[in-house]
Amino acid sequence: MRILYVSPYPPARDGIGTYTHVLARAVRERGHEVAVVAARPHSDAPEEVIGALGGGRAPLRAAVARFRPDVVHVQFAVPAFGARTLAVARWLAGPGVPSVATLHEINRDTALLRGPGRALYRHLARGCDRLIVHTRAALDTLGALGLGGRATVIPHFSAPPPPATGTAAGLRARFGLGDARVLLAFGHIHVSKGLDDLVRALATLPPATQAAVRVVVAGAVRRRHGPFRVFEARDHLHKAMVCRLARRHGLRDRLVFTGYVPDGDIAAWFNAAEAVVLPYRDAEQSGVANLARAFGVPVIATTAGGLAELFEGSPWAVPPGAPDRLAAAIAGFLATGPEARVAAPPPDTGLSTVTTRTIAVYEAVRGPLAPIPGKQPDVP
Repeated sequence: MRILYVSPYPPARDGIGTYTHVLARAVRERGHEVAVVAARPHSDAPEEVIGALGGGRAPLRAAVARFRPDVVHVQFAVPAFGARTLAVARWLAGPGVPSVATLHEINRDTALLRGPGRALYRHLARGCDRLIVHTRAALDTLGALGLGGRATVIPHFSAPPPPATGTAAGLRARFGLGDARVLLAFGHIHVSKGLDDLVRALATLPPATQAAVRVVVAGAVRRRHGPFRVFEARDHLHKAMVCRLARRHGLRDRLVFTGYVPDGDIAAWFNAAEAVVLPYRDAEQSGVANLARAFGVPVIATTAGGLAELFEGSPWAVPPGAPDRLAAAIAGFLATGPEARVAAPPPDTGLSTVTTRTIAVYEAVRGPLAPIPGKQPDVP
């Protein structure tokens, strides 16, 4: 098959882009041809990128026609496409090629955008033959929107990042961590990720425990585009509030912000961490949790959204928005030895399994298809 992905894509700094890059490589290794239409143009995009939304409609149509896709797979979330979201909707309305959409953040998007967000997802779904979500909670949301009949749950895969170029020892020296016990909060800084709850939890720990711990916030605020820059500004304000809260509790030196983490340092940060902390207040799913699983790093997490499915039965899972419960989980974790840090077996989220199930969706939508209501004879 020839699979065309429509998605953010490296070198863009975007978790969904990284997801697509890993999945596309795995699909290619199964003998299929792969091409990508990126969310935005980049002069140094890899060779599989044949065009970008916003890079000119006629050249993009010509490039897609030359590739002749059998299936189009859109990797969608509103923050990933920003002002180009409507261009994605027009793309899915185009005729002739079966289309699949993975909805990475439907719960978060519809909660934030409310009625317009629900209308947007209904509009997008009209152009799709099949929908993929990562969690049962997301599937329930689709059902409430009347869209569950064409959807399937395929978990976010667990796969390690690119090979390391840095080391845990090097990062400890660079950021002045010494021999501190590192709790890693990895990924984009976002108001829903509960860093303020984590600071409040740290404030209730015994002074000796506080002194031994460093919380490393390894990531930056996600860059937004167009009118969605208001959400970027909100996340910057959230980061500033977290810093003020840490100073108020005398914990600012316990909090280390690294900024954007290059690929070569990802493995090193997970190797340096004693645990990954996900104090999220809401969550669709978590690529960070699956990275931790791939590295064998324990996770202290809330049960927000899809995290409840990932960490069902874990002694280190607590309700969202409960800093006291989070503090107890952190203290309990730090007081146990490695042999006692065994959680319930996770569902099968290996890259091979996820790739097999995704290809099965492609195969299911190929062949003669009945026209889908809402398709229009125009492709961006």
